[in-house]
Amino acid sequence: MIARSRSLHLLILSLVAAPWLAAQTPPAPATPPVVRTVAPIPATKAAAYSVPGRTEPIESARIFTRATGIVKERRFDIGDRVKAGDILAVVDVPDLTRAVESSRANVEQAEARAANAKTLAQRATQLMAANSISREEADQRAANADIAEAALRVARSDLARFEEQLNFATVRSPFDAVVAARNFDRGDRVRGDAATAEGWLYHLVRIDTLRFALSAAPDLALRLEPNTRAQIRFGEFPGRTFAATVARSSRVFDPAAGTMRVELLVENPELVLPAGLTGTAIFELVPAPGTFLVPTNTVVSRAGQNSLATVQGGKVSFVDIGLGRNLGSTVEVTSAALTPKTAVIVNPNALFRAGDAVTIAAPNAK
Repeated sequence: MIARSRSLHLLILSLVAAPWLAAQTPPAPATPPVVRTVAPIPATKAAAYSVPGRTEPIESARIFTRATGIVKERRFDIGDRVKAGDILAVVDVPDLTRAVESSRANVEQAEARAANAKTLAQRATQLMAANSISREEADQRAANADIAEAALRVARSDLARFEEQLNFATVRSPFDAVVAARNFDRGDRVRGDAATAEGWLYHLVRIDTLRFALSAAPDLALRLEPNTRAQIRFGEFPGRTFAATVARSSRVFDPAAGTMRVELLVENPELVLPAGLTGTAIFELVPAPGTFLVPTNTVVSRAGQNSLATVQGGKVSFVDIGLGRNLGSTVEVTSAALTPKTAVIVNPNALFRAGDAVTIAAPNAK
């Protein structure tokens, strides 16, 4: 009986003490999760970069007139080709024509007065040498000659000013161009210097050379140096490509779009291509140093920063990267911290944190 009571007592003690003993026993260490990794592949093969853009005139100008009057001649219309110096239009300005005629008459009068004053001054010098007139008289005639000469210069200046204004009545082309738009008809009254921005006569464009303007993302924009070659294709010209070279870039990224304006030059001597045509520029470029190919499902985006989860010394480490072209199953990435031996985690767990312990799966493990 006593032995049975003792056994029951020990059983009760073991039941009571079991939770306490379990709390005092340290838990078994958790097994690190197993991850699959891949090695980045250096990108060395030249690849095509395709960027949409639009053609623009190499030069463009809206032509105004500084003369106010009635248009009596309009020599060109939309689509016409003009040469530098060609007369585009003539404005009838009768009041200015009369002012030029009056100024010419004033110049003739001033020339006569100046010639007469000069003759009198020379004669006075001779008479004073013979003591026929006083020095004061000779000095007065010399001063009159100077005044007449100055008046002649003023008259000639006025004539030149009116003639220059009259020349503005003849509107000329500043360069070889095509008439893109016309804003007047013969008989219209046009205003000169007081004209508003809408008072232009012609819109001229030079398109024998075209700009091809495009917006390039950083990975492409920073690699496009002047004279980089490209081929441009247009849907309206199937089967044809047009050679182009990079001329300049803005060197500034648009804060809203995150792109940089880049301009290419396209020779267009036969005016085959119009301005304003949308096409695609294709660049064959070798990837920049430090560019690798990794599977698309290795890229992690956190707080707006793209990175790769890697394994270093059995622990998770995140490497910041710059994204390049998405090639479908793979994507181009750039980072100075990547090497061909870096172990990049495939499909990294969203709960991974830097420093977490992991185990790399065997090469053939699934």
